[in-house]
Amino acid sequence: MNIILPCACGVDVHEGMIEACILSVTNDSVTAIRKQFSTFPEQLSQFVNWLYENDCYHIAMESTGVYWRPVYEAIERNSPYYENIIVGNAHHMKNVPGRKSDIKDAEWIATLVLHGLVQKSFVPNQTIRLLRESARTYKKFVGENNRYKNRIDKFLQTHGFKLSNVLSDIFCVTGRNILKQLAQRGSLTLDDIASCMCGNLKSTAEEIYSAMNITIIPLECQLLKMLIDRLTQSEKDLKSIIDLMIEISEPYKRQLEILDSIPGIDKVSALLILAEIGNEPFKDFGTAERLCSWAGVVPRNDESAGKIYSKKILAGNQHLKPVLIQVAWVAVKQRNTPFHHWFWSHQKRLGQKKAITAVSRKILKLIFKLLSDNITYDNTVAMSNIKD
Repeated sequence: MNIILPCACGVDVHEGMIEACILSVTNDSVTAIRKQFSTFPEQLSQFVNWLYENDCYHIAMESTGVYWRPVYEAIERNSPYYENIIVGNAHHMKNVPGRKSDIKDAEWIATLVLHGLVQKSFVPNQTIRLLRESARTYKKFVGENNRYKNRIDKFLQTHGFKLSNVLSDIFCVTGRNILKQLAQRGSLTLDDIASCMCGNLKSTAEEIYSAMNITIIPLECQLLKMLIDRLTQSEKDLKSIIDLMIEISEPYKRQLEILDSIPGIDKVSALLILAEIGNEPFKDFGTAERLCSWAGVVPRNDESAGKIYSKKILAGNQHLKPVLIQVAWVAVKQRNTPFHHWFWSHQKRLGQKKAITAVSRKILKLIFKLLSDNITYDNTVAMSNIKD
């Protein structure tokens, strides 16, 4: 293998320390310089100075959990001096046996960089990274919110309340009013139910009263009140994190406008998608096909000697793919859109799962096209994308 770089550094990242190895090439001989650093901020600054002192401007590290980020950002702050910071796939770089110690790991990474064999992973800019962190926190908050709702529903079912049988959503305005009254009093009268009702409901006050005609003791009222308070706080947190995401994404108003114009995508899903693919996927990924492969919405290419072994969908980005699938379901339910017509004309032959994955891939390719051309959604562009 030919050496294409004069100097490179491999970094093996751990929670509390990093092992670094610089390989320097002089007159066809390779010199190794090894050193260990703590992951404390002061030590990371010393690590960056150590790189500078040894004239090493090509650095690579494994994408180990979230531990690589402080190291990456410490180097990034000195970005005018560094030509290439690579965060590589750990599976790819460790696909050679015999390297059991941390020092050998760092040396192997540096060797791969010298020969140009480390493929650079997608690392967005600092603003997008912050938006991504907020977006993933938002998804956790959504999960917590749903858990509190399920807990309240289970509480009602456990004590014999059949509110879900008479209301399609027990957390609508009427349902919430009933829950608050129940937590305060322990039982409800027909007049209490009537005073809680809002809007047009299929069920009458008598039917709801029949489903709620049970009494709970004061201690059970306290438990229900705690669950309701937790749910209320969870909903406030969700609103706060969305406001934070909007504030962070202020420099990318145009990109959000483009995403929001696509059928099936609202403001929140636009923020979630932007957080994962970045503001310029056409520069980071090069082609729509590579972006779709990274997202995990294409079948694997497992073929040998003309025989196809597997067409199973790739794993891809576990945060982006669920959002794309949800967006696709919303898009195919909107009439007079290319996605609606394509899905319902193919789902019998392909099956719903394959068809909806195909729609999510088409939406992602459309996103790539619109962002690269800096134009909003138009049926003409969408039709040409659907035919691909």
